[in-house]
Amino acid sequence: MALCILCIAYFSALDCGLLSSASFTPMFRLLLRSYDAPTAWLGGAVCLLALLWNRSAPVLKLVDYLAAHRGWVALTCVLLTALGSIIVYHGYALSMDEYAAVFQSKLFASGRIHAQLPASLVDWFVVSGFNGSFLFASRETGGVMEGYWPGFALVLAPFQWLGVPGICNALLAGGAVYLIYRVTLEITGDARAAGWAMLFTLASSVFWANAISFYSMQAHLTANLLFAWLLLRPTPMRALSAGIVGSIALALHNPLPHVLFAAPWLLAMAIDKAQRRMLIPLALGYLPLSLILGVGWPMLRAVIAPIGDGDSAQIHSLTQVFVWPDAALLAMRVAALAKMWVWAMPALFVLAVVGRLRYAGDWRVRLLMQSAVLTFLGYCFVKLDQGHGWGYRYFHSAWGVIPILAAGAMNGKAGAINEQGGASGRVAAFAGAAAILSLAVLVPFQMRQIDEVISLHLAQIPPPQRPGNNVYFIHPDRGFYVADMVQFDPLLRDQDLYLVSHGGELDGQLIRQNWPGASKLAGSAAADQWVLGPGDQRVSIPGASDAKHFVFKTGAAIQSR
Repeated sequence: MALCILCIAYFSALDCGLLSSASFTPMFRLLLRSYDAPTAWLGGAVCLLALLWNRSAPVLKLVDYLAAHRGWVALTCVLLTALGSIIVYHGYALSMDEYAAVFQSKLFASGRIHAQLPASLVDWFVVSGFNGSFLFASRETGGVMEGYWPGFALVLAPFQWLGVPGICNALLAGGAVYLIYRVTLEITGDARAAGWAMLFTLASSVFWANAISFYSMQAHLTANLLFAWLLLRPTPMRALSAGIVGSIALALHNPLPHVLFAAPWLLAMAIDKAQRRMLIPLALGYLPLSLILGVGWPMLRAVIAPIGDGDSAQIHSLTQVFVWPDAALLAMRVAALAKMWVWAMPALFVLAVVGRLRYAGDWRVRLLMQSAVLTFLGYCFVKLDQGHGWGYRYFHSAWGVIPILAAGAMNGKAGAINEQGGASGRVAAFAGAAAILSLAVLVPFQMRQIDEVISLHLAQIPPPQRPGNNVYFIHPDRGFYVADMVQFDPLLRDQDLYLVSHGGELDGQLIRQNWPGASKLAGSAAADQWVLGPGDQRVSIPGASDAKHFVFKTGAAIQSR
């Protein structure tokens, strides 16, 4: 309750101006003050209500049921997450971090490595400030590729090919729930404790939020859990497998999340004489994919999508991302702590600390805790507040550690829970009630918040007119993060086209050149809207592979001048 009150006080201080959020990006500030602040109050109410419940027996029956039906629990998680990706997340890549991976996965699904644009039209399709960061689009060759490493795009590609991209993170979420059960069982030897870990996971909104999104963070979470589980009882084969999993985690989008998580495990293995020999199969597992994806991908991208000096500044600025913490950066991380609290089940982090103290002599628990702490501290040297994102997504790669440690505080075999009552039974009753209330109240509340954020974002441009295709010219400086809406299918199979506006006159010239029968609608402040005429919908294409044409779904062509 004290920590809930502290979070409420923090958000109130932001609203009153006692604490400054001037250094935060607009999106981070909006989510923090308009959405996370109300959740802090609701979390406090959940804690108060949980205190009124004083019966541990029904809670323990639920926990035992989850443990006994862990496979069905994981499968149910997959199904609910898949539905959430459609209903709550609108099947839409909200941020550029998500869009970059989705864009590249569509290319992989079609058997291609890069998209090909007419070189003179690159600035119409890619916002100049995003070229060299989220996407690499060459004004010389017209080649376009993802700016991040392609691991997550490769994982997502089969689901894009099947037309069900939301299933990817859903399956990874189900796998994470099962791995959290397995790791907890391995450490505690208690199926009930493993059931607690599953309940704590499902009762935390941040788990669902990242699972229904298109962020690579769910893949990071699952990969790191699998990496840790393989090394709990290291053998040459398990070490080799951990290396393979680690190499995929390194290349998911950037290597830092896995490097921070894996560092304590690698160091401990190097120090321990009995485990030191496992470093060889571990390294052999890491090497092939790390070279192909980690080294080969940037080299290939430099050939296919070389960018100019103006955009190369975006790349060079990345070397300035790692800085010594200053007041502004520390303020970002204080806000991150508040977000971590309100996006998790109330009291989860307190239970995690208790579990860590109770298992202080277990080297596996120490390594898990070190991975979590190092992940948080490592990003204290990253001069970014994350912008978009649910909860504190920079920590999500190590978030699976928290419910595992919290379950350690509930381990009945170690005397933490007494079914006959007493203080230990009181803790079990409170933790169970907090988890159930969180799952019933906080999770739906925060899912509704996500739906609202995405709905308001999409409402910045007018809805498409049917029948006919729509061409939108987005004004990046006239809306709230409206530049993020300049997204295109790499093969232009979508019904509507979103381009960067170059001003009314040039926009009109592009329209008249390609779609003479198009008519302009009222549009909105953020975008001008054109609807193609019937004649333009029947434009024939001389050849889809012609570099001078880029195919629109209905057959219209955008020609380079």
